[in-house]
Amino acid sequence: MFSCTKEFNTIGTEILKDDSFETKVQDVEVYASQKIIGAFNTTNLPIYQIGEIRDNIFGSVTSSFITQLQLSRYNPSFGIASQEKENTGDPLNITVIEENELVTEVYLDIPFFTNRNDKDGDGVIDSYDVDDNDVNSDSDGDGVSDAQERANGTDPLNPDTDGDGIPDGQDDDTVNPNPGATVYDVDSLLGNFNDSFKIKIQEMDYYLREYDPADNFESRQRYYSDNNILENFTGQTLFDGEVQIDKNELLIYREDDPETDDVDESEEVKERLSPRIRIPLNSEFFQSKLIDKEGSIDLANYDNFNLYFKGIYINAYDFTDPLMMILDFDSAEIVINYEYDKYNKNNTEEDITDDTIDRESKDFKITFMGNKINLIKREPFSSEIISNINSTNNLSKIYLKGGEGLMAEIDLFKDSQGNDLLDDIKSRPWLINEANLTFYVDREAIDLNGGLIEPFRLYLYDLDTSLPLVDYYIDDTQGPRRSETKINHGGMLEIDSDSRGIKYKIRISEHIKNIVRKDSINKKLGLVLSSSITNIFSTELKTSPIESAPQTTVINPLGTVLYGPEPGQPNYDKRLKLELFYSEIKN
Repeated sequence: MFSCTKEFNTIGTEILKDDSFETKVQDVEVYASQKIIGAFNTTNLPIYQIGEIRDNIFGSVTSSFITQLQLSRYNPSFGIASQEKENTGDPLNITVIEENELVTEVYLDIPFFTNRNDKDGDGVIDSYDVDDNDVNSDSDGDGVSDAQERANGTDPLNPDTDGDGIPDGQDDDTVNPNPGATVYDVDSLLGNFNDSFKIKIQEMDYYLREYDPADNFESRQRYYSDNNILENFTGQTLFDGEVQIDKNELLIYREDDPETDDVDESEEVKERLSPRIRIPLNSEFFQSKLIDKEGSIDLANYDNFNLYFKGIYINAYDFTDPLMMILDFDSAEIVINYEYDKYNKNNTEEDITDDTIDRESKDFKITFMGNKINLIKREPFSSEIISNINSTNNLSKIYLKGGEGLMAEIDLFKDSQGNDLLDDIKSRPWLINEANLTFYVDREAIDLNGGLIEPFRLYLYDLDTSLPLVDYYIDDTQGPRRSETKINHGGMLEIDSDSRGIKYKIRISEHIKNIVRKDSINKKLGLVLSSSITNIFSTELKTSPIESAPQTTVINPLGTVLYGPEPGQPNYDKRLKLELFYSEIKN
């Protein structure tokens, strides 16, 4: 054992008393300018959209979609035998016959983005839960808690599950007519989804090559959002008609078995699918384009197939009211149902007198794979927005718009005359505790122009590196909902009692400390709308003052108006500024 023979005394404990510091706040001026986000490279984006969004501030924006396709398997044998065996037969196997495949139905499934968030775990998703923090809440008011209804097998969103006129809380003999039903929250429809509209689907006659011949095929081909000339390379129409949005789950029923007279299988649910758009496609087209090509070299591999069937073009139009749909195209598929002849030995291998040729059914799937392209058409910006873009003065308003839209460039520690304020801040003996940029919503501009769908979040990043700030990386906080991450860093919309936006606050404390005390470079910052704060990737721009923009904003069709650093006297208290909370020693 070892011990220390010296005694240590604590000294200097009263040099600084508990009240030696005082905390203050200092507003520091910033400089903001407006930038255009031009046409962007749309390949390999995380999400795509079709439809129209319109408001009286940013005008109308329409989006259409092009995609290449992939077979679920290449060199397929439709039915059972390959086409070669069907043609030649097999003298040793009488079951190999001409199968006479015939397409009976083709449909395109495009799922919506949905969520099933259930914070309190009571069986009712948050969007429909009367209290998503209380497991014992009763969303349908029938006297039975949501959690108990889930255990009982009754519907927590229907006070009378079986429709017999007796509430579930008083009914001793309730039978759920739709057991296993799933309720979803569809959160990817912007606008009026109750009215019908039209969708047109066409075959593409333009090959979307993988690599760019302009640089000797060493880089991937870029397909920009303004490449609307591709619309001129469409071929046969596969569907052109009216579509109605259904936000409920899609039920697939079984086929009735004629041999079971006492049971109607057509009333039994075979499969439950999440809410989606289901569109019937031209059966004759897929008969000749695919099924009749069995054994062809065109179906041998991915490259051959995409030279043969170059893709499809999807356009939504004729809206009564604008509707922009952000759809899960990565999960979309074309399903081809077909019939074929099958030799049936009826379990008598030696006896061929009872052999029959039966008609069987199968399906074959095509998925969306390869190049995917969003084509964007945007109305010209108003003269007021153009003036904002061209202004050399510190801004009174900041316009933010996703897609081919608008962003802001933020210059910290710089006043309206262009003076650098950083040296003055560095000279002060301040211990910086917190630093925030607060962006107030220009409610007057929004409300006078008929309102708009306000974006949920803003994203602030380093314009030089296109990467987030240090505060982003060190913030691992999580909110109650899936989309609420990095709560301390912030940038989320604060709303009033009428669900109207008030402000966005972004905390950049560590970023400011590094600049003021660690001599980090004070770089210009980019401010954009955000679709997902976790998406920090960038996409190339075609022609713009900046070379790239965050993917999180180019996939966001929304827009908003904020007060700038110089909003004028009536709204001066809502001006954009850097708020520094600091401590200093009392004199």
